Amino acid sequence: MKILVAPNSMKGSINAFDFADVVEDAFLSCSQEFIIRKVPVADGGDFTGEILKRKMKAEEIRVNVQGPFGEMVQSKYAVSGNTAIIEMADASGIKLVKNQELNPYKASSFGTGQLISDAIEKGCDQIFLGIGGSATVDGGFGMMEALGFQFFNENGKKLPGNGKNLIEISKIQKPGIPKNISIKIICDVDNPLLGTNGAAAVFGPQKGATPEMIPVLEEGLKNWARTIYDESRKDLINVEGGGAAGGIAVPLLAFFSAEIVPGANFILSQLNFAEHVKWADIVITGEGKIDGQTLNNKAPFAVAEMARKYRKPVFAIAGSVEQKASSAFDGIYSIVNQPMALEEAMKDVQKLLYNFCYEFAKSIKKLAVNL
Repeated sequence: MKILVAPNSMKGSINAFDFADVVEDAFLSCSQEFIIRKVPVADGGDFTGEILKRKMKAEEIRVNVQGPFGEMVQSKYAVSGNTAIIEMADASGIKLVKNQELNPYKASSFGTGQLISDAIEKGCDQIFLGIGGSATVDGGFGMMEALGFQFFNENGKKLPGNGKNLIEISKIQKPGIPKNISIKIICDVDNPLLGTNGAAAVFGPQKGATPEMIPVLEEGLKNWARTIYDESRKDLINVEGGGAAGGIAVPLLAFFSAEIVPGANFILSQLNFAEHVKWADIVITGEGKIDGQTLNNKAPFAVAEMARKYRKPVFAIAGSVEQKASSAFDGIYSIVNQPMALEEAMKDVQKLLYNFCYEFAKSIKKLAVNL
């Protein structure tokens, strides 16, 4: 029996590659009759860049850039031909900051702009930009500063890029912008820039915003969008995905040849995923939590849609599950088989995953024998 193993990462506990390895080990320990093909997936969040890098056999480039608060960090991106694969989290990510240090007033996306600039200088004219895991709500202000844009308040004072200064911007000075640069912004949410579902209200608290900060950031982003419109004549307030990663897509859409692409579908396309599904008898996917949000075209849902298209049974494995997501799959299962604290489950995730998959493999083998 041919098993396609196509998991997303379990955020904070196990990445998609290790997830797939554990599933393979469990199935083959159960029976050597299983034929396993591992195709880890992503949707713009964790490990998106790594999945593209491995698929495209890209070369890793290491570069020192500014972290979210101006500190120097060793970052990286990857290059395949004329394409650069960049993850915002590697330069401006929440993973680079201690929780108690999070502050969206001060955090800047400058380092992400440095990665893009370095890639362009090295001859790349196509950028794949994964924007999951950012620590910023600066609308891409810092990134654009690193790309040579300058920003001034009404008194002509030059402003450094961060969330707090958004509200003061009244003028943008553009550099010469290469016309041949194409940027695909790989995104896993459809939130707009502003409003109750926007960058500040929804994602601000995750990045350290207090209730008092959120309306200030909201007004700053509103001013940012207005100033960008004055310069570009592009109204981007209601663009789906414009609120992701603190609004980083908005200036790229305004001043570059850029587009937001739904992360899961983009990744599956790059992986030629349909061909893998056609090969398989059964498809297994999963991530940390399978719930109602999964149905908003997260990676497991996109995998399930593809499996359904080719009439292949698809099963989802997760740390926790909500039955409201069950309609997308032939079965959804939690690896946690007894009450335990979240921290304990995350610590023991490989053992829990292996034990579940071993028993699951036994069930599938028995089912195959009875068919």
